[in-house]
Amino acid sequence: MWTFKQFNYLITIVETGGFIAASEKLFIAQSALSRQIKNLEEEIGFEIFDRSEKKIRLTPAGEALYKSLKTNIDHLKSSIVSAQSISRGEGRIIKIAHSSSIVLDQNKLEIFEQLCDTHLIDIEMNTLSSELQLEYLLNGTIDLGFIRPPIYHNLNDVNSISLYTAPLYVAAHILDPFLREKESVTIRELEPLSFVSVPHKARGGLSYLAANLCLVNGFSPKRTRIYSRKRSQLELVANGFGVCIVPEEFKVILPNNVRLIPIHDENALSEVRLIWKKDEDPIINMCADAIYAYYNTKQMNFEELTELKIK
Repeated sequence: MWTFKQFNYLITIVETGGFIAASEKLFIAQSALSRQIKNLEEEIGFEIFDRSEKKIRLTPAGEALYKSLKTNIDHLKSSIVSAQSISRGEGRIIKIAHSSSIVLDQNKLEIFEQLCDTHLIDIEMNTLSSELQLEYLLNGTIDLGFIRPPIYHNLNDVNSISLYTAPLYVAAHILDPFLREKESVTIRELEPLSFVSVPHKARGGLSYLAANLCLVNGFSPKRTRIYSRKRSQLELVANGFGVCIVPEEFKVILPNNVRLIPIHDENALSEVRLIWKKDEDPIINMCADAIYAYYNTKQMNFEELTELKIK
């Protein structure tokens, strides 16, 4: 039975110009090389080389065989190299989702670029609710998710780790008659105001967190007739429809006529967590570890800077 090695011998003979040069390149005795080609010819039923002259040349059938083998073996080698790259995670598209209240700020884009460079991957971003992220992780539609608790489902079936916690602010129009003079505000002071965001009946996230803060402080937030649970709530604030409670990272996407007012409440904080599937995918696990390490370093640097300012 013919072998891949014999085909490789044939290609080398043609490309080096003869048996002597090929045997030197292949580190095989010329007699052994000649025998291998003779065996191949007997196996396939025709002569590959015309040996009637001193300088051998391909027969017409041998020429056709050589060209076909060369093309197919090159494709085979390319397929093997491509498969090896995939096994190392190179060239893979990693699908990352984030909830609409989580901004793709400079920090996230920086670590994503590092992941692409380090692991030779591409990243596809999408916006999904935290609940959908959990579902899509489990069915393999996405690889990593950035969620903002609370959510209506437990996280026992996935890996979950806290990336950062940041303060919440009131987003208000710069000319809001009640808030324009205030440098800070308590949750209770927001009771007479209208909110442009209300909780979803089947989802948690930012709107649920904001409403719960109001309830803890003794009132249910009064919503406007036009409202949104997405980042478009800022546009509603910009047009004077009301206020909303948003995370600190919204600073980078504020409309010009909207400002963020600090909230005096120890519970006015919002956490962002990274979630990924519990399996043995090394690339996803390395990406998750790198993202966590990045934010952990950022937090340590911030704490060190704060200590220096205090001193």
